[in-house]
Amino acid sequence: MKILLFVLSIAIAAGGYGQTAKPKQTSTPSVVTNTVPAEVITDDSTFWTISTVSTVGYVNTTPGANYNTYQSGGGMLVKFRFKKNNRFEFRLYVQANTYGTSSEAWTQVEGTVEFTKDAKGQQVFITRAEKGTYRTYKNGISNSRPIPENELKGQHSHIFLWEKTNFADDALNTYLLMVDLEEHPEADINNPKTIDPSWVSKFHISNKK
Repeated sequence: MKILLFVLSIAIAAGGYGQTAKPKQTSTPSVVTNTVPAEVITDDSTFWTISTVSTVGYVNTTPGANYNTYQSGGGMLVKFRFKKNNRFEFRLYVQANTYGTSSEAWTQVEGTVEFTKDAKGQQVFITRAEKGTYRTYKNGISNSRPIPENELKGQHSHIFLWEKTNFADDALNTYLLMVDLEEHPEADINNPKTIDPSWVSKFHISNKK
């Protein structure tokens, strides 16, 4: 999964606070009317999700408060939720546990979203982050700070190619496939050869009732 948004978010939330980003220049007009398709809207408790959180763990043998406790090996949880009033929420959780060290990082962002078509006629959505928070927790010490405006505009506002689909071999889930067009501007859904499978992030929601 090679999406710039995730890589940057992980690096910043994990402690790269000294980095800044040049705000992107965009001529895209402000969102005025609702553009969010009903097919991607979920209820308040359901997010389109990617999870790589490990199901394999270990027993902590380091002396201390967590001695002999079971911990996950770590991983990442990425979530998107879209609302009918042109709003979106993005959440990123990263966990990294090793013997003697336990780290967690959260990135939470919200703002406006516009679903439209690009010059190639592809379905895209444009996120414009308005506010957000970075939080970290490492070995019992927690930190939190608001995301600066330049990072909201430069690192958390993106253009994504998207498609909703189902796979015959996975009847339990519906998928929202996404490609970051700022990272891969050559991607053209009408020409599959222009899209490397590793660029595609496969978000899903459960079909279970």
